[in-house]
Amino acid sequence: MRRPGPDTVAARAGAPEPAPGGAPLVEPPALAAVDAFASLGDLEAAMAGGRGGYRRLGNPSVGRLQEALGALEGWGGVDDPACRVTSSGQAALLLAVTGLLGERRRGIVLLRPSYGGTQALLAGPLARLGVALAIVDLPPAGEVAHQLDGVEAVLDRGVAAVVAEAIGNPLLGILDVPRLTEMCRAAGVATVIDATFATPFLIRPLELGADVVVHSLTKQLAGHSDVVGGAVLVRAGHPAAERLDADCGTLGVGMSPFDAFLALRGLRTAGLRVARSSSSAAVLAEVAAGHPAVRAVHHPGRRSAEEEALAARLLPRGRGAMLTLDLGDRAAATRLLQALPEVRLAPSLGDVATTVSHPAATSHRGLAAAERDALGIGDGLLRFSVGIEEVGDLVAELRDGLDAVMAGRGGAGG
Repeated sequence: MRRPGPDTVAARAGAPEPAPGGAPLVEPPALAAVDAFASLGDLEAAMAGGRGGYRRLGNPSVGRLQEALGALEGWGGVDDPACRVTSSGQAALLLAVTGLLGERRRGIVLLRPSYGGTQALLAGPLARLGVALAIVDLPPAGEVAHQLDGVEAVLDRGVAAVVAEAIGNPLLGILDVPRLTEMCRAAGVATVIDATFATPFLIRPLELGADVVVHSLTKQLAGHSDVVGGAVLVRAGHPAAERLDADCGTLGVGMSPFDAFLALRGLRTAGLRVARSSSSAAVLAEVAAGHPAVRAVHHPGRRSAEEEALAARLLPRGRGAMLTLDLGDRAAATRLLQALPEVRLAPSLGDVATTVSHPAATSHRGLAAAERDALGIGDGLLRFSVGIEEVGDLVAELRDGLDAVMAGRGGAGG
């Protein structure tokens, strides 16, 4: 029998079983904060099963979303990864990292560029609790051969995990996940891969050797800008998988049932949305690359033949919905924003319609200006989250906007 593909798995996720006399085609959210029990024995059985009749410890709506995400991340043959969905992407990272820390392994290595909030969590609250953070800045995105040269030197016996992004935020470099996981496994260090920009429709890091995958469900997976949530998936058999449920309940970082209901609704169309957005982002990257208003185009695979080969190997189904343009300075970035009235300026990403953000003012505002500059995150950088609009409309709007930037500089448009 043919095995359903990831898009089919997602589209059918969470559907209730038919019942005599009929059943809802869509399961309603289970909103009760607590359950009532007929007897002490029933209560004890629920507690022993880890459910406990209390929403913080488990919920049917949350469970349906977790089953769907586990099926997607394990689609390529990975055995039933443990999954917990959380109240935010930050909560997912917190749950993942705390589950990997040990009595003797108290260090975390962060590979940058990465989302600014990741560094803020590791260098802020977790550092105050005794977690030692080491930061390794990766070379420019096109330099694949030497991408991980600085990592091995920091993988000492005190390191619990390396945290990295499959597609980096905001410059969209592609991480050589198999090489990193091999390196970490040899040192006895876990790998935590943030696959938010890629989603399991484009890359599944557990298949590539990662121990833990985290997602911000707020982004493409939920996809409608009406949910805040995260997810942690841990390889079956890893010690952190056994602690995941208990840690999530103890920390109190679980997702609400209504958010889980909305996220599952979004997940059912995510395969289509990711494919459409990924295709359109690639077209827009070509348009931007040919326009004189643009100093640099950041899109996975564009910067060298080696990076293109890595993209072809790790991202054969598409390069994702993100596109980052460097206009050179804040004035040019402002002119482009003003010339794109239908593309909303927003601090996040993953909506069904295209949005744009200014990383220096949003996702990476917590870094010092000199630190941002060293990472290539200048005031002229704009990060686009490409939506599902008709690509011809997006191309026309981008060209008009870039022409307006050139007119503001006193030059001709492209």
